[in-house]
Amino acid sequence: MHRRRPVPVRGPGRLRRIGVAAALVVAGGWFGVPPATADATPTVWLCRPGQAGDPCGGGSGAPVDCFYVYPTVSLERTTNADLTIGPEERAVAADQVAPFDGRCDVWAPMYRQRTLLGPTGLPAPGAAASDIAYADVQDAWDDYLAHDNHGRGVVLIGHSQGAVMLRTLIRKRIEATPQQRLLLSAIIPGADVLVRSGAPNGGDFNSIPACTDSAQIGCVVAYSTYATAPPPDARFGVTPTEPDTIGPRDGRPYGPGYEVLCTDPAALGSGTDNGLHSIVAGRVVTGYRGHCTTAGPRVLMIEGGGNGVPPATVLPALPDSRWGLHNLDMNIPQQDLIDLVAAQTRSWLDRQRPAGR
Repeated sequence: MHRRRPVPVRGPGRLRRIGVAAALVVAGGWFGVPPATADATPTVWLCRPGQAGDPCGGGSGAPVDCFYVYPTVSLERTTNADLTIGPEERAVAADQVAPFDGRCDVWAPMYRQRTLLGPTGLPAPGAAASDIAYADVQDAWDDYLAHDNHGRGVVLIGHSQGAVMLRTLIRKRIEATPQQRLLLSAIIPGADVLVRSGAPNGGDFNSIPACTDSAQIGCVVAYSTYATAPPPDARFGVTPTEPDTIGPRDGRPYGPGYEVLCTDPAALGSGTDNGLHSIVAGRVVTGYRGHCTTAGPRVLMIEGGGNGVPPATVLPALPDSRWGLHNLDMNIPQQDLIDLVAAQTRSWLDRQRPAGR
């Protein structure tokens, strides 16, 4: 494991960056994971159960855990961010995963993510920087399993770069290992998970399928939201024709025979229009509907509005129309995702009970 430096907390002077970062917010001891070596510095936890000032809620009484990896928020002018907890990370964790507090105990590591803007002021380089970011996430996962999991079920939650990290973690560390038995689900929007055309799996993951029922566990929820038809050069929903040069170098599939997975959180396995339950400014609101497209880019099309929420077509597509509603991927169906975790937890607990009880 690599060494980590002591981590100060950034001061309030960087709070002014939160708005910009949010607008561009473009996963042992129990299962053979070796304990951390004596000379390794402990994981820097943005969130962990019972931690004071935890932006994820700090709850410690839920029956399962969530392992959360945040999206691209760092505005540091370096290729990779450092491990300093700043207002950007705190703000996005409060927005994306704190609403799950109570349903799961949230663990969220800091990681040296690929920054929004590199040293030149342009987007940071790809695969090499992503490899560094992934190494931190994998180390944190191993640390969590070795010292804190104790056989509890886990929901993986991540968005954008965070979802890419978890997709790689599943491929490299979880699938086809005893760790897979811990997985309730992986909620990883904004990362273009691939499946075999017409199949629920067989692309990124062979034995971890798309979620098609709320009682199903060991499955994946993945989608990207758009409110208008994705343009020909859409950033999401399109099967890559060449190897990935941006994410971690994990041998991700590409080319003919694959399609991007879209799962509607409000109606798993359905292709019809369904009402969504969003969380806006901490309040559950209704008014949006969604359905997964089957022609062109495979995305979750959002329609409607009302009941205190603006029309879907006026929601911000940032940084441009190619990205759709990327920065709202978690928020638009957030209460549906929380309800899904609750249903999957019931299934998980039922399976843990001894026969006859």
